[in-house]
Amino acid sequence: MKLGQKFHAIILTGLLVTSSQALAQTEIYRARLSPMPTTPQTVDEILGEGEVILTLQGNTLSVAGNFSGMSSAATMAHIHNGPPAQPGPVMFQLELTTNGNGGELSAELELTDEQLQALQSNSLYVQIHSENNPPGELRGWIFIRSHFDNL
Repeated sequence: MKLGQKFHAIILTGLLVTSSQALAQTEIYRARLSPMPTTPQTVDEILGEGEVILTLQGNTLSVAGNFSGMSSAATMAHIHNGPPAQPGPVMFQLELTTNGNGGELSAELELTDEQLQALQSNSLYVQIHSENNPPGELRGWIFIRSHFDNL
């Protein structure tokens, strides 16, 4: 291959890589927050609801949500790793702004490939802890938003 042809091949390859990165698909995820008792004793004591929208662009996950009606003020919020209906360890701390028994949560997170796989396989959930229920009051598994289109 001549030098000019090699140069054009390199430029073309670079343009294709850049174009595919520019066209990286944005994926939207959602978690519906609802009361999730962590022990049988808390079944009648937990309240509230909320929604979290998560936007994935490349390996960056933007998190924004709100919640209301909890039994007491929220104390912290996390994203945990665990398949649906199974508790798991904390992966990320979320920023929390409270207003009485409700509030908002947010974060900008960089996911590893392993964390990205957990997100895409529905193995992550959002959990909000409260003063009355330190182990957790609201919980919602994260699913691709299209999962909710027919609900």
